[in-house]
Amino acid sequence: MRIAFLCITVGMLSLAACGDDDPTGPIGPNLVGSYDGTWTITVEGPGLEPTIQVCDGVVTVTEQSGGVFEGTFSQTASEDCETATGYVTGAVTADGAVTVLLGASGGGGPGFEESTGCTILSADGSYSGTYAEEILSFETSLTARCPQSGSTTVVWTFAFSGS
Repeated sequence: MRIAFLCITVGMLSLAACGDDDPTGPIGPNLVGSYDGTWTITVEGPGLEPTIQVCDGVVTVTEQSGGVFEGTFSQTASEDCETATGYVTGAVTADGAVTVLLGASGGGGPGFEESTGCTILSADGSYSGTYAEEILSFETSLTARCPQSGSTTVVWTFAFSGS
């Protein structure tokens, strides 16, 4: 099955959840740079064989002020992966905890429900993870009811890890 990169419900995401950008407070590590890695999409639910899809991609942090950063992301097309690009915004704390939001370039593509046919029941709304030893990693998940799984409730996990 070919799965599009999912900039899940970009409209519901809010950078306000990322934290304080007070320049006088503790400043997290400098994330400016390019992180070559993989996007991993996992779908699992009761009575279903888990599916895992791994796609090559890059997250590039172009600017950082204090603990707040921004940049771009991409996913490389392959047999099972569609091309995707967009922007990244987020925050990093002094201990390397990151909160990340993704948005689609050019006004977005199909939303999660439109591209999968699933109905979202709950979603985290942002990605969370870490920056440690020059590795940036973050993930999010959502719960959805999908007709192709017999309307069973499934959990989709979206993750990135790169260095």
